[in-house]
Amino acid sequence: MSRWFTFAPMDFTADPAFFWRDSGLLCRTLQTMGHESQVVLLGSPRRDDPPDVVRATAEELSSEAWWRSKTLDGVIMVAWARHRDTPMVRAIAASGTPLVIHLDGSGISYPLFEVISTFKMFWCAGRGTGKGWMYRSFKFLKAASITAVKHLLRHSYHCYWHLRYATVATLQTPESLLQRQRTCTLLGGRNHKVNLRLVGYPISTDCRWDATPKEKRIIAIGRWSDLWQKRTHVLMAVSERIASLHPDLHIDIFGEKTDALAQWHARLNPDLQQRIHVHGIQPGAITTRAMQKAQVSFFPSSFEGGPQALFECLACGATTVGLDTPYLPGTRWAATSHHGDLVLQDTDEAYVNALDRALKKWERGDYSPQEISDYWIPYTHAQAILTSMMEAATKALPPGKHVKRPT
Repeated sequence: MSRWFTFAPMDFTADPAFFWRDSGLLCRTLQTMGHESQVVLLGSPRRDDPPDVVRATAEELSSEAWWRSKTLDGVIMVAWARHRDTPMVRAIAASGTPLVIHLDGSGISYPLFEVISTFKMFWCAGRGTGKGWMYRSFKFLKAASITAVKHLLRHSYHCYWHLRYATVATLQTPESLLQRQRTCTLLGGRNHKVNLRLVGYPISTDCRWDATPKEKRIIAIGRWSDLWQKRTHVLMAVSERIASLHPDLHIDIFGEKTDALAQWHARLNPDLQQRIHVHGIQPGAITTRAMQKAQVSFFPSSFEGGPQALFECLACGATTVGLDTPYLPGTRWAATSHHGDLVLQDTDEAYVNALDRALKKWERGDYSPQEISDYWIPYTHAQAILTSMMEAATKALPPGKHVKRPT
């Protein structure tokens, strides 16, 4: 039995939702695979922390001695490769412990690459706020200039040096892998010494199609208070139009139930109110059951790293609809795998047409939920991804190199 810790440099609450995703999910999955594992979190210990949570200060996590004292076979860090976390990854590397950094995000290094796509993304993000063109123009100019150059360009440079400390850096999607490779090659040359690997997006093994009959349902899952990224106004407008077009269609909306969502739903006519369901935040088991019934997942987002819900839906045998942009690499991956429909123009009509196409494909029998689920499980189930991570880290170690142990 080996000893692997997972690590998130954040002061998260270690509740059931935490262990449903990212470092919490990977920790518990390692345990089910027979490994000894705990999850390391930033901050002071809390009374309600379970035994497999280790809290530490930033100073401790930046200490080579602290990491060496844990006598680990490896660390899996789920993070964003931020400059402020670099002392921590430097300490892990200095301790001799193999380090896997699993990267969130699209991997785009604006303004180094994808400048036009980034401009489009900033403008599309403003549409989700429901504000007028003057507000959107102000937000666009601010994001495209000060915010982008100050944060994204600087982040790209620091990210490259951060990743050089990893034994292997793993990516969620083929497009994010390509974008990271471009940045590392630009900043470090062809011999940039960053070991990049595609593994996929780890989700719970509960997310699979279990022969539940598919219904004519669209599912949308998101943090709907985030108008800039999740674009709640687009969700509402498109949901109303597609439901009016298909009298037998049901739409399930999961996530934070905002005042705007509640007010919009209350204004719908009685028929639409009966077929558009705003569920709010629900436990993972309930959401998974809805995914297993749904035919199509809808993401009106302007940008996403994954998102997790997209891959959960794919593993549950549902196809997806989303905007065609490098800032939605998961949606593009689904489409190139013939399990998604891309929206080429950011208009309500284009979204409705894409959803209509997807529903008609299901009606014609073009899709097999079992085939979709089987295709995505190797790229999504946490056990398969952990196996890929650990094998990649082992292969990357120099011959004869072992984990340093305290003397």
